[in-house]
Amino acid sequence: MAITGSLETFNFIDIFQILKKDKKDGILVVEAPTKKLAVYFKEGDIIYIRDVVKVFYIYLDLDFNQVLKKENVSKEDLYQYLVSRLPILLALKKGKFSFTPGFIKYPPDIKPLIPLEKIMMYLSRQLSQEEVDRKISDMRLVFEKSENWTEIAKKAHLTDVEKKVLALIDGTRTVEDILNETKINKLTLQRILYGFLATGIIQRKRQKKRKIGFNLTKALLQKIIAKIKGL
Repeated sequence: MAITGSLETFNFIDIFQILKKDKKDGILVVEAPTKKLAVYFKEGDIIYIRDVVKVFYIYLDLDFNQVLKKENVSKEDLYQYLVSRLPILLALKKGKFSFTPGFIKYPPDIKPLIPLEKIMMYLSRQLSQEEVDRKISDMRLVFEKSENWTEIAKKAHLTDVEKKVLALIDGTRTVEDILNETKINKLTLQRILYGFLATGIIQRKRQKKRKIGFNLTKALLQKIIAKIKGL
């Protein structure tokens, strides 16, 4: 199913979070007032960014090798092109986007060159107060590390401050506790936690299900039954 929306409503971190979680293959088309870009995804990671004049040109190429041939780009140069075009993509704040899953066929030797987790953490460091308040507004929130947090954190290339915050997330400390212990700026902490959530390093603390009613011991149950029989 296609994913569509506006960059004024969804930032790139939120978009990337969805695509990474589902390990999507496909093409993200971004149409800004002055730029049209096609972002090629393989298993939830960005492979290539293509500058296009008309959007429908994108869907004429069903094979990624054909894309590279038209663009006159070799597989060895993919990293160079990706690094040069990423800032252009990430700087876009207005426009619309749509993601079409599947569609493009990738050769098996095409591998991700920049972990999407690294890009998402980079973006989180620039979020506004309004953006972080969408997810990290309650200072009483408690987070815990996800099951595969070590693997994700390695891909995210965390800063020393981010590593310090991560070390304090244990399923018991609130956001306010972490703020008091680290002595860092509140917005900085909110940005870090937003990035951690988006990449999947942490998750909201799961509440244990409360048992309804009470447990009867075997001896007590036998006494009750005997009492009932005696009535």
